[in-house]
Order: sequence, then structure tokens, then C-alpha cells
Amino acid sequence: MSAAFHTRKSLSETGSIEKFMSNLASDTIFAIATPPGRSAIAVIRISGSEAATAPALFRALCPPAGQFSVARLYHDGKVIDQALLLFMRGPRSSTGEDVCEIHCHGSRAVIDALMARLGAHDGFRLAHPGEFTRRGFMCGKMDLSAVEGLADLIDAETPAQLHQAWAQIDGALRAPVMHWRGQLVQIAAQLEALIDFADEDLPALVEKSLRNSTKTLQAALGHHLNDGGAGEVVRDGVVAALIGPVNGGKSTILNGLAGRAAAIVSDEAGTTRDIIQIRLDLGGVPANIMDTAGLRDTSGMIEAEGIRRSLEVAGLADLVIIVLDGSKADWPVTRAKIDAVTERPKLYILNKADCGVAGDAAAIDDQMLVMSAKKPHDIGVLIEKLAERLVPLNHAEGSVIITRQRHRVAMQGAYDALGRALAHDFQSVPELAAEDFRLATTALGRITGEIDVEELLGSIFSAFCIGK
Repeated sequence: MSAAFHTRKSLSETGSIEKFMSNLASDTIFAIATPPGRSAIAVIRISGSEAATAPALFRALCPPAGQFSVARLYHDGKVIDQALLLFMRGPRSSTGEDVCEIHCHGSRAVIDALMARLGAHDGFRLAHPGEFTRRGFMCGKMDLSAVEGLADLIDAETPAQLHQAWAQIDGALRAPVMHWRGQLVQIAAQLEALIDFADEDLPALVEKSLRNSTKTLQAALGHHLNDGGAGEVVRDGVVAALIGPVNGGKSTILNGLAGRAAAIVSDEAGTTRDIIQIRLDLGGVPANIMDTAGLRDTSGMIEAEGIRRSLEVAGLADLVIIVLDGSKADWPVTRAKIDAVTERPKLYILNKADCGVAGDAAAIDDQMLVMSAKKPHDIGVLIEKLAERLVPLNHAEGSVIITRQRHRVAMQGAYDALGRALAHDFQSVPELAAEDFRLATTALGRITGEIDVEELLGSIFSAFCIGK
């Protein structure tokens, strides 16, 4: 195969992997893997070439690989704790290295004593954020998409986020990406043969097969790109802003959604002067619902700042919930004025229906929810409406594989490169087509960490906790 299709050097070819592996051999890291504070049990993880010697620092024996043992841990002749010890021999461990875990009692005194003893020993050091997972990645225990899935699992708040994270860990993205890369390599190899044997024409049947295969592959990428951003919405959540005139009932609605008194409710105009927010689970999607200052003409400096912030939040929200006082006949005029303020997607609420709806009934359309914020049933209907507007629809569980903007950018790059490749004449300029196939392969390789991995590692692993 000619150099036209060779991807840029891998991590192992640049020498970076050897340097990192050298550090692995010399550094044994440790960290507490359970949340800080008082608890029944705490787990201290140790990984590296000296992990098996850690129990000896406390006058205890390391158990055989894959087994637990109970031991008293001593320092300076005094008992620190009675703990459960576990040892795993690399590469059959989560990091690919020797790993020892100390399952001790979760008192601050016990944890501090054990951590201090480990930190004072030569060759042992406290782990950096995400370093255990990073070592697992560098030792080939998982790819980059699985690492991201693990980070999402740790941060998951809803069942939908939990299931999506496990899908990533189990290869929902990795499997098709590796399949597509394999197809690209096969297609490009045939073009490389044409480049190497330029005196021979590419048979028409072969060229047709190459183009059909490329179109099928591009269509598969396009199918996943056209998912409406459902995976990102589940992972990142959505933002909805409550805006409207003063005393329209925004704070009452917020409290109803929260099921508690999250905002002050008063008949006095301008009660809400800052942004108040609550967190909801809408069909598995975390949603931030933000109550904002009432909109009106005002000369008060503090209240004016609150209104300015309200408009700023509305401009960034995924959905603007416009709350109007249905008991006032001028609500259609107010609606028109607010429409001019923001162009974001909107849900109109005609509140205070329990007081009777005034004004022109013909102005009520199917974009408007008539309700009373004081009725729990109406709050339930509102939650259903919010879920309909904010939660991705028509996607079966497991069908969405793009969960981060990074994935989308890389996949879009591969899609575009295939489009350019199809535009080339395979007979006269096979080199250009081969280059675009190479670019498509490189773009897909970035998703799993096969290509250009180093610049991503710092940002991804820094989001992990110390013990992970």
C-alpha cells in the first residue's frame, strides 16, 4: 500500500506510549475511591508495580491474586484498623497493572492514617484525577468512547443517562465505528492497488462496487448524524426559562414543578429579582427550570438588572415558557410583546384559569396551555407538555450512539470526506480519492482514540474524581 493512505503515526509509534508506560513502571499510585467523610466502609485503591507490597507497610500479608483476606493494619506498633484486602495481578485488573484495594472503616482517622503511611513510602504517590482510568485506557482495557461512557456513568442523574452511559461502555459507539473503519480500509486498499499499478485501468465493475460501498457507508453515517442531537440532550440536559409579566404566576408554577417552596410567592410586583432554578427529571432527561424576574417597564435599578438577566436566560434556553395572566383581558397584547423579545422555541401558559379567562377566547390556540398553577392536576399536565417539547422522541433505547459534540464533529468530518471522495474520478485521480478515504478513517479514529488521542486525554480525565 502506498503512502497516500497511511494514517498519521499512532501513539505507540511516536514514543509517547513508551514514555507513559515507563512512568507506569516507576510510579505506584493510590487514592481513596469512596466519597470523603464519615462512612461505614472506605476503599483505598493502589495501582502500580509496587501495589503488592502495600499491605507490608502495615505489617500485613498481600492475599493471592483474585482473593480477599482480612488483616489488622499496624503503624508504629499500634493498630490502625482491621480491613479487607484484595489483590489483582495485572493485566487482569481494571488498570492493567497490579492493583491492591484496602477496604477499611470509613472514619476520618483511619483514612488519614492509611493515606499518610502510603504517601510517606518511596515510590508511592497520590493519584491525579482520573489516573486509574487513564492507566486502564493506556493499557488497552478500554477505548476512549468507553472512558467517556464511564465518566457519564459517574455523573448520571436519571435512568436514561444511566442506560446511555452503559451503552457507551459496552460499545454502542465503538462497535459501528470500528466496523466502518474496517470498511474504509478495504475500500482504500483497492484504490491503493490502482495507484501502485497505474498502467492498468480499474475495472468498471470494481469501481461501481467501490462507489456503492462508499455510498452505503456514508448513508449509515448520515442516519446517525440525523438523530436530532438526542444523545447530547440526554447527557447534557435541557434548560427552560419561565418568563412573563409580573404577578403572572411564574413562581407559583416553579414551586408546583419543584413540589416545594423554591421561590417566594407574593402579590407584590417585582418579588423575584434574580434567577431561581430547580432540577427536574423529564422522561429521563435532566431539566433546569429557571424562574426569572417579571417583565415590565421599570426605573428601579435592581429590578431592571433582574429583567435584563431574564431576557439573557431566555435567549439561551432550549424552551421559553411564557406565563400570562389569563384573568387580565390584555393578555393577547402582552403575548405579542413578549414574542418580539425572544425567538427561542416557546410554550405559552395562560395561567389563573381558576379565576376565569378574560379577553378574546379566539386568541387561544393549540400552542397555549390553559391552567391554574394552584391545581396539582394542572401542574402534572404541564410536566407532560414539557416532556413532549424537551425530551427527544422517536428514538428507541440504544439506537442513539452520538452522546457528545466531539463524536458528532468527528462523524461529520468522516461523512464530508466520503462525499468528497465520491466526487473524484477514481480512474484519473485515485490519489485524491484515497486521501479523502484516509481523512474519513482518521476522523473515525478520533472517536475511539486510535488517532490524535493525546490532546484529548487531559480534558477528559480531569473530569474524573481522584480515586477513579
